[in-house]
Amino acid sequence: MKKTVFRIVSIVMLFVACIFLVVALSHPELGRVFYIGELKIGSEIWRAFYVLYALVMVGLFVASFFVDKAKAEKND
Repeated sequence: MKKTVFRIVSIVMLFVACIFLVVALSHPELGRVFYIGELKIGSEIWRAFYVLYALVMVGLFVASFFVDKAKAEKND
């Protein structure tokens, strides 16, 4: 039961993340340019952050399928 609930939550989170990424990448004008010292954080860097975010979300989703297997093998 607990495993199923966590899988459903992770699928919903991945779905919401995908919607966020589609909207964010489709409308770069929604982001703001800001500066950290002399470093300008513009749309190019925002896109890199979005791609990194997508990779982390997909990686965590995939890892959720292997955590139980690793624990089961460790307990054997």
